[in-house]
Amino acid sequence: MLRESAEVSLDTFPFSPQREGVMDAPAFAQAIQCWKGIVGERFVETDPSALKSFCQNVSALQRSVLAVLKPSCAEEIQQIVQIANEFKIPLYPISCGRNWGMGSRLPVRDGAVVVDLGRMNRIREVNVEHHYAVVEPGVTQGQLYDYLCERRLPLVLNVIGSGRNTSLIGNALDRGVAYFSSRADSLSGIDVVLGNGERIQTGFGSFPQAQTTFLYRHGTGPSLDGLFAQSNFGIVTSAAIDLIPKREEMVCMLATLRDPKKLGEFVEVLRRLRQQEIIQTVVHIANRHRSVSALTPEIYEYLKRTRQGSAFDLRKIAEEIVRLEIPGIWTAGCGLMGTAGQLKEIRIRIKKALTKLARITFLNDRTLARLQSVAKGLSFIPSFARKSAVLHAMEPLYGLTKGIPTDAALRSVYWPLNDEPMAGVSEPDQSQSGQLYCLPMIPMNAKSVDEVVAGTESIFKKYGFETYITLNMVNTKALEGVINLVFRRDQQARVDAAHACIEEWHRQFIEKGYIPYRLGIQSMSQVIQEKNPYWRLVRDLKKVFDPNRIIAPGRYNLV
Repeated sequence: MLRESAEVSLDTFPFSPQREGVMDAPAFAQAIQCWKGIVGERFVETDPSALKSFCQNVSALQRSVLAVLKPSCAEEIQQIVQIANEFKIPLYPISCGRNWGMGSRLPVRDGAVVVDLGRMNRIREVNVEHHYAVVEPGVTQGQLYDYLCERRLPLVLNVIGSGRNTSLIGNALDRGVAYFSSRADSLSGIDVVLGNGERIQTGFGSFPQAQTTFLYRHGTGPSLDGLFAQSNFGIVTSAAIDLIPKREEMVCMLATLRDPKKLGEFVEVLRRLRQQEIIQTVVHIANRHRSVSALTPEIYEYLKRTRQGSAFDLRKIAEEIVRLEIPGIWTAGCGLMGTAGQLKEIRIRIKKALTKLARITFLNDRTLARLQSVAKGLSFIPSFARKSAVLHAMEPLYGLTKGIPTDAALRSVYWPLNDEPMAGVSEPDQSQSGQLYCLPMIPMNAKSVDEVVAGTESIFKKYGFETYITLNMVNTKALEGVINLVFRRDQQARVDAAHACIEEWHRQFIEKGYIPYRLGIQSMSQVIQEKNPYWRLVRDLKKVFDPNRIIAPGRYNLV
């Protein structure tokens, strides 16, 4: 039975054998005292009620957490790991813990001590000349964006569509796909405390005098950077993440497919535009459910500011506006950057390639402001009043294509369930709204796209769920599928159905060769299996970096 959270008590936790040794309550109490001496008593959380709150998660998963440690620097992490090795206590590091729909802050397995890196939130360096920032794991995308804006630096952040308070490093290490490129490929000079307590820096960072640590990620000899993405070999304490030099012009392209039966052809035309480097950023192709869940709550918020009416009435008006003004089933969007001359040519080439398939719109700050002004001036006409609402609702989503993070997408978690965030609740984990994801990599061709979309819709319909799909063109060859469902966590039947649906999706599509590139904590065993020699090798590498199996047992590993 899946439950929302689990109350954890140090008095009742069934300490069990830990590999070769035996973990007992007195030893754990001694470790806690050692950790308090390292990070300070107020940064070691063991109170059962606090841990219960910590375990709440939007996926309705249950895990036991023994304690939460909140270090402030890499040196403290080294000492924490040394104590964990001495007492054979597993640690589970999190950056900001906002891995919504994939397990949030919870460990893969019961009985771990969570190491919350949120206090490590220093921006150590921003290099304008070479366009990178060196940040700690607690630095959020909103924090770095504000830093760039306050100093008027000519740099653009590669944002994701999640909230402002999501970790840059945490998302990159889980290979998150942002609006311009995959974040995993943008990391360099990774500073990491290994499971054995040693501390290293990847690439040229292994040389204290190196001047190119953050300029060329591979360094000399074997490149180790990739070993610390989606692994449990150590705890990353800082890294450089690439930024994007600001260009003369930035434009958002929107393309709404005219005939949903031509989705495959649509994808292949967009692929060719990427291959020809006419489009150079990630193209996000969203189905109607995804678009509606993103836009409707923003229209509702706009109506609350500009109209009188009950929440029920305003919600109905917002839904009607979307029905009339957002007719398409699939919409693609991306950011375009370059000089004015380059973008003029790019627009011509895109129109030529896509006009027969889709309605094309190009937006920049000037055109959006002009459209908003016209719609507002004519808002006494119902159709223009609707357009005004849609244009204002598009602002945060348009901003993503310019590198502006937003919390707007968080409302899409609540909206399909007729919820609104409760007073004092700032994150989905503390609500009754539930969410789970499937994240496959898909060949960028019509046959594969049609097979994944049709098969997903069939499985989700079987369990009574709407299908929310975005297909993100991560490169010129593959699509990241972002597929999710929403459910009520206070209805156990829907919780069970949601998890059964996701499990069946993984089972069917893994058999067909559409392997998830990223997994929720509950789905690790569906991909990571001992019969596969690849995962046996990963297990053997764990012995080198973490011989006592201290760091995140079970996370992308057999152990």
